[in-house]
Amino acid sequence: MMSGNASALARVEITRGGMLSTVQDGGRRKVAAFGISPSGFADWFSAGIANRLAGNQPGAALIETTLNGIAFTARSDMRMAVTGAQATLHVDERRAELWQSHHLRCGQHVTVGPAREGLRSYVAIEGGVSVAPLLASASTDLGAGFGGTEGRAVRDGDTLRIRLGGAAPQGSANLPAHVRLPQQSRPSWPRDATLRVTAGPHADLLAVDELGALLGRRYDVSPHCSRQGVRLAGAPVRTKRSLNMLSFGVCAGCVQLTSDGLPIILLSEHHTTGGYAVVLNVITADLPVAAQLRPGDTVAFARLTIAEGARALEARLGDFSAWEPA
Repeated sequence: MMSGNASALARVEITRGGMLSTVQDGGRRKVAAFGISPSGFADWFSAGIANRLAGNQPGAALIETTLNGIAFTARSDMRMAVTGAQATLHVDERRAELWQSHHLRCGQHVTVGPAREGLRSYVAIEGGVSVAPLLASASTDLGAGFGGTEGRAVRDGDTLRIRLGGAAPQGSANLPAHVRLPQQSRPSWPRDATLRVTAGPHADLLAVDELGALLGRRYDVSPHCSRQGVRLAGAPVRTKRSLNMLSFGVCAGCVQLTSDGLPIILLSEHHTTGGYAVVLNVITADLPVAAQLRPGDTVAFARLTIAEGARALEARLGDFSAWEPA
């Protein structure tokens, strides 16, 4: 479960693991041919900003929480940042700000409260969480049962080691020790979200009115969601032909139309192949919004061109260079 030289490691003790907290990093690459999910951060933007504020590379290993947060005690002095869902953050009894770096002293207790908006919080600590890598990644794959903390969620009483002296992100060497992401650069997690999409590889299998119905409806987020995908509920799209086909490769952001006529949005721990038609693709810039959807939210789709999606990603990536003194 642990790796590295103990003398070069700090640690945190988990006092409340929460509903589902896992160790994640930027994910596994070039493993789909072996049937292995990339896993990794569900919300790449919040995770990357948390790492940057903590002084890490954007893809460093951190803790991803689900819905009701996490609590832990620092057993060394360390730098930390929490981003993602709108939630309360306390260091001991003091209220602390999200999207900002904080210095923890040995013995201080951190509590990330339940998400009020959004679903997932990201806790990054300078140096990154240190676990034994599997296929060049620290990410937990819950479906396969490997990676992270023995392939499972973090539990009460676990000790996570933090690798000291992690490499700082490019361009951060001159940043002050305490920085925050400016308010205007912080994402919001609306309960009635609109996801921007491009046409999927099987969009032409739908008639014009069928595709129009898919794009013109608002769907409810089903309780049957996970890191694998977001299942939507509502009025089904009635197709004039079967959309089931031989399995083919899929990726995060694919919007599959199931045999019951309802969409599923794939997230980071998706299966590597699927037999449902991919009729839309959520643009990369909006994958964080998809990852923060929670049961009871509503979602609609707005179609863009590929060029427009690329410009949206470029704008979102620009926020990685935005900062202000805390």
